[in-house]
Amino acid sequence: MRRLIIVVAALGTAGLAGGADHADGGLPAAYALLAGDGRTLALGGAGVALDGFGPLYYNPAALATLTRDVIATSYRAMSFDRRILEAGYGRPILEGAGAGISWMNASAGDIEGRSAAGNPTADVSNSQNLFVFGFARPTVSWVQLGVAGRFYYSVIGTGKVSGFGLDAGVRVMPLEQLTLAAAGRDLATSLRWSHEEYGLRDVKEDVPTRGLLGAAYRPWKKLALVVQGDVGQGEDWRLRGGAEVWADERLALRAGYDDGAPTLGAAVVLPRGGVNVTFDYAFVEEDFTGEAAHTASLSLDF
Repeated sequence: MRRLIIVVAALGTAGLAGGADHADGGLPAAYALLAGDGRTLALGGAGVALDGFGPLYYNPAALATLTRDVIATSYRAMSFDRRILEAGYGRPILEGAGAGISWMNASAGDIEGRSAAGNPTADVSNSQNLFVFGFARPTVSWVQLGVAGRFYYSVIGTGKVSGFGLDAGVRVMPLEQLTLAAAGRDLATSLRWSHEEYGLRDVKEDVPTRGLLGAAYRPWKKLALVVQGDVGQGEDWRLRGGAEVWADERLALRAGYDDGAPTLGAAVVLPRGGVNVTFDYAFVEEDFTGEAAHTASLSLDF
């Protein structure tokens, strides 16, 4: 019975590897809240109003801003030997529309298994995955709409968790320098987990819907300011914001605020024969440990 309780607790809090530095880290699929590239995280996680491929996890409507094909990867190292790996591809399609696909993997170092008597057994494997498929297009020149499907799949020991969900978002540009945005994440999303060894099958958990509101303002070409508020069911609003300054076309510096925690980052762009190679870095102070989390991202647009 003790081993059964441990399995239920582990599967039911599938955000263990990735989401524990958020106050809502015990919610289903909480690890997905840590998704984000170096640019977005350096800006405090305020991604709902950003353009490009990186904000796909925050607002699928951003895909309508793609003008070139993009291949992107990201790696985030955190405390307790946790890590986040992301990879994706986006491209413009049709006129003014864009599509993209991204994969996120959250995992931790080897987790030691225990028998009912508390004795060490074999290490428990753990891998938590999120796949996002998005599409966006403008309705009029200053309004962009986007939708994305989510597929969750996690393995914790011999237990498995899977589920589907939907994201939707909008970007409105009433002025050339101003973008207003809103998105709903995990609309009608539920997870089902099972552990055949203990007779657990199709145990259902609902993933809380999350709402995001934000704005991006560019007072001049080399400066961008972003702000965002987001909230999940039964939570308080989480406030984020940041600033991005371009020294020239190849170097940017960033700083942000993530609900009380500072964030910092930088970007370097290296044009190579029609391909722009961009390196992004973000420093984030984790909520519950106060330790540093480092994110490095690499993207190619062509």
